[in-house]
Amino acid sequence: MKDTLCSYYTNSSDITRYMVRRLNIDNKDIVLEPSAGEGVFIDGMLNRKPAHIDALDIDKNAISILKDKYRSRDFITIKKTDTLLDSTLDHYAAIGGYYDKIIGNPPYGAWQEYEKRDLLKKKYTGQYVRETYSLFLLRCISLLKIGGRLSFIIPDTYMFLNLHSKLRNLLLSSTKINEIIIFPSKFFPGVSFGYSNLSIITLEKADRTSSLNNTVKIVKGFQSSSEFELLIGNKELPDHLNEFYLNQKDIYDNAQHRFIIADNQVKESIVSTSSMRLGDVADVVTGFYTGDNKRFIRALDDSVKNSKQYKKIDPSLIYPCTSLSGIENVNEGYVPYIKSASSTRYCRPNNEWFVRWDKDTILHYNNDKKARFQNSKFYFKTGITVPMVKSSTIRACLMSGCVFDQSIVGIFPKNEAKLYYLLALMNSNVANELIHTINPTANNSANYIKQIPYIEPGEDLFNEITSKTKKIIDLINTGSYNKCEKIHQEIDDHFRNIYAIN
Repeated sequence: MKDTLCSYYTNSSDITRYMVRRLNIDNKDIVLEPSAGEGVFIDGMLNRKPAHIDALDIDKNAISILKDKYRSRDFITIKKTDTLLDSTLDHYAAIGGYYDKIIGNPPYGAWQEYEKRDLLKKKYTGQYVRETYSLFLLRCISLLKIGGRLSFIIPDTYMFLNLHSKLRNLLLSSTKINEIIIFPSKFFPGVSFGYSNLSIITLEKADRTSSLNNTVKIVKGFQSSSEFELLIGNKELPDHLNEFYLNQKDIYDNAQHRFIIADNQVKESIVSTSSMRLGDVADVVTGFYTGDNKRFIRALDDSVKNSKQYKKIDPSLIYPCTSLSGIENVNEGYVPYIKSASSTRYCRPNNEWFVRWDKDTILHYNNDKKARFQNSKFYFKTGITVPMVKSSTIRACLMSGCVFDQSIVGIFPKNEAKLYYLLALMNSNVANELIHTINPTANNSANYIKQIPYIEPGEDLFNEITSKTKKIIDLINTGSYNKCEKIHQEIDDHFRNIYAIN
């Protein structure tokens, strides 16, 4: 069953206390809680005595709890409504804002029925409507008066993902972001995201000039939610907390208005100003989807990671084929398939996965709405594979004569002479650090990998790196893994010098 609400009620006193205090509420304020839940933020605001609170929620059970809880509080209005579509809120947005303060923990990733999704696309033109928290943020900024303040707890993906570039445009040009704190989702009881951290963003609605002249304070490295209290009153922070101060105009001028938070200025400068990117020298693409992996994909044997639910390949059914039309004159046939991360860098010791590729099955793929022949002109070509899901270390591998999965990013140099240099680059710690700077979330998609800055050294060093990379591949192919690490470290040191990252 799809979760249409995805509500995670705020039950951390550290989070509640920090957010309420960041709003600076006084007794003249009209306050909105757009996804009120069980009223935790309202409880936190009561001793601040705002003039009025509008508490909204789409869940009838939450509304029932709120009405019972605040029946004697005549300054609190409780309403069951969809905040994203409510007509009264439309009016408030049309007049330039109504609320002095807004506080919220909006739903993350709630499923939208297709009919509602169409309504949201029309209402929030150009925005990513499949992610509810970003629409709540966009909606609530429109409801703030100029000078009004907002504090939201939301995933930090709005800072980096391409899908949220238009939201960042609005954030940076129409609000002064006072502070963003980034912390592990485990601080929020009952929530644990594998793909991102959580953040609390506090902002003030402002005109464009004031917004772009503003400096954002970003804090990360928290070991406990109790440390949020240190940010109130400008207390001295422990060494493990990292503070970054970014000018909003500088962020706005970055590609897709992306926040670039680097642990040193060299990395930040390379990412934001590099004149050449990986996408300029290589095609960076995702691969094939069968539409039904359990039916069409086979594993080599039981030792293959995550292969428990897959059938194992009959070696007699593996055929040499590089045709998109499929294997000729067989009822059932398979070709090597790149589906998962490799246990080694640079090249794979053997083929672990195989995909069905006989002519009848190719015909099925072409007619099945679920199957996707994405970027098929690169199938069977020589290139480099990188898993889309991040790990602590990138393991890029050479591939040739294979089909690659949609969970794999394929890198195909436009000049074949750059193949081994790019393979070495993608296995370097420099590339790993740069991709984490570009996009700190768990997704290593093609659109982010192609933005890795590309710097090419002089001919002698280029040839040396190419030669050393080929040597590593020869050693892996002969099983001499223990001799590879020293050469890899030499290559890694070269890239630190090329990119001037220590």
